Amino acid sequence: MRRVVFAALLSRDGRLALVADDLPGAPPRWVLPSGSVRATEPYREAAVRVLRDAVGAMSVRGGTVEGCCWAQVPVPVGRSRREAHVFVFRLAAAGAPPEHLPWKRATRWAGPEQWQELCTRCDLPDVDVLLTGYLDGWIPDGRITLGP
Repeated sequence: MRRVVFAALLSRDGRLALVADDLPGAPPRWVLPSGSVRATEPYREAAVRVLRDAVGAMSVRGGTVEGCCWAQVPVPVGRSRREAHVFVFRLAAAGAPPEHLPWKRATRWAGPEQWQELCTRCDLPDVDVLLTGYLDGWIPDGRITLGP
């Protein structure tokens, strides 16, 4: 089973940091920064590591919501089992976010009108609802199940 984390970094003005996925032979798609969870690593620590790769030493604070896409059983044909967790972070600095993050690939900031596309590109159902609910304050603290 693959364990994956996604780091959703929101700016103070409600925009989301996205990175280019750089799949070989395909045009880049804009996705959330993500990474695999190491064998004994907790999900939250993995998310902080992924975020640190994306923003370097920028000041951020962790959100109170964790989106979970639990592993399916049985697994659809041609797919491996994957459990994914989405952790929300906020830029601590006031004002506009930096144009580019120190991520090893291209970065950009996306407004809420572009978040629905993330459901397909990151294979995270309802991630747009999770982020909107977090910003608007109607998603409760704690783990929220994402899924069909």
